[in-house]
Amino acid sequence: MDLRIARVELGAARTALEPLARFYGNGLGLRCTRDGERLSVAVGDAELAFRGRDGAPFHHFALLVPGDRFDAAVAWLAGHAALLARADGGTRFDFGFWDARAVYAHDPAGNIVELIAHRGEADTGATGPFRPAELAGISEIGIVGPGLAEAAAALDRELGLALWSGGVADDASGLGFVGRKAHTLILAGPGRGWLPTGRPAEIHPLAVTFAGGTEAGELALPGGRVSRVPG
Repeated sequence: MDLRIARVELGAARTALEPLARFYGNGLGLRCTRDGERLSVAVGDAELAFRGRDGAPFHHFALLVPGDRFDAAVAWLAGHAALLARADGGTRFDFGFWDARAVYAHDPAGNIVELIAHRGEADTGATGPFRPAELAGISEIGIVGPGLAEAAAALDRELGLALWSGGVADDASGLGFVGRKAHTLILAGPGRGWLPTGRPAEIHPLAVTFAGGTEAGELALPGGRVSRVPG
């Protein structure tokens, strides 16, 4: 099944929209479009959008790097943002259970931005410095809210988005990965720390659209709206 995250819309402080445009557009070299209080960023064939809101919303999301371009992508991101480190000072994270590697940074809105590469996923055979157009899409988006088990069951029942990793039995410690590897909605309870900083997750409404297969529908969760479209 060619399931993928097609679109994500997040809130951002209104004062952060221009710095976000400079970071993703002028810095990382991604194509950005500004329409009033909405900033759209093209990430592969997906759209990452920020809409100006009151307060200072923050989110966790991951951009998908071809499995054979991780080292080059790390150098690319490190040229524009400070990589976030573990307690031992290391900045590279190896998720052996997923056969994946990742690095993290903050964007100007305080979002935790991850670059993740799953070995064998979206490989291109490219060489040389990493190019922005090589990003293969949006790999993960975290949605925060209570009732993780109920949310996971509803996503499976209503949208055909199954829990494929993690656990949702306990809101305080649970972390559920829904969809498929490399294209995942992360279910997290309020207060659970995000890697790598441990910053407690907060509920800030978002909207995410999955594309793929023939199923279609929309589901409202405490943390936002999840849709699925055929394609």
